Amino acid sequence: MKQLKVIIIGFVLFGLFGFSKKPLLTVKEEIPTDFYFVIEDGGNDYYNSQNNNFHRKYVKEEKVIKVKLTKDEKEKIYSLILKIKFFEMPTKFESTDKKNIVIRSPSFLQSILIKANGKNKLVSYNTGFTSNKNDEKAKPFLELYNKIWEVLYKKEQVKKMPKSDYFYE
Repeated sequence: MKQLKVIIIGFVLFGLFGFSKKPLLTVKEEIPTDFYFVIEDGGNDYYNSQNNNFHRKYVKEEKVIKVKLTKDEKEKIYSLILKIKFFEMPTKFESTDKKNIVIRSPSFLQSILIKANGKNKLVSYNTGFTSNKNDEKAKPFLELYNKIWEVLYKKEQVKKMPKSDYFYE
C-alpha cells in the first residue's frame, strides 16, 4: 500500500511540475546561408551586411568602414524580419489617403532590401509624403528599420566616426 501511495504522489508531482507550458527546448528558425540586408536612411548612412560595409556621406567625401554584426545581432534582426512578415509587405508604403497627407521637409526615402532563401525584397517608406493611416500601416517596417539602425549605431566603429556634415532643410 505504501508503494502505491509513493507512486501516486510521484505521478501527481510529475504532473504538476513535469509538464510546464513552456517548452524546455525552443527551436529557432535557422538563418539562411544567403541571408543579408541592405539598409539606407535616404540621407547620409547606408549599410550592407553582405560585405559588412557601413557608408557615411560627407560634403567632400564618403567614408566606408567595416562593421561586422555578431551572430546574436543577426539572429535578432532575422527573427524580427520573420515576425513582421517582411516578405509579405508592400514594396512601397504610400499614402492612399489624399485628404490627410502630411508633407515634411526634408524628406527621405528609407529602405531595406533583404535577401533570404533565394528571395529578394525591397521595401521603402517616404518620410516626406505620408499620412497617419500610412504611418500605422508602416509601423512594423519602421520597427525593423529602427531596430537595425539601433544595432548599427551601438557599434564602436560607427560611434567613432564623425557625424556627417551634410545639412538638409
